[in-house]
Amino acid sequence: MLKVKKECCGQCLFSRDKIVSDARKKSILSDCKKKDNHFLCHKATIENKDVVCAGFYERHTSQMIRISQRMGFVEMVD
Repeated sequence: MLKVKKECCGQCLFSRDKIVSDARKKSILSDCKKKDNHFLCHKATIENKDVVCAGFYERHTSQMIRISQRMGFVEMVD
């Protein structure tokens, strides 16, 4: 099951109050595209959980996201 945050947090990579610079955001998204993977929610990683960032899920995709969607294996979590 691919877990995805239901909502963006206040410090989300895709929010005005993101905790990284615009250059770092661009680099992160470029790496995700190049590696065909997704961006994990930073708050979930602090809790040692693998949860896809809501902002990334709404705006971008990856092979894992596409496969999970097709198979109905996406779970939206708080």
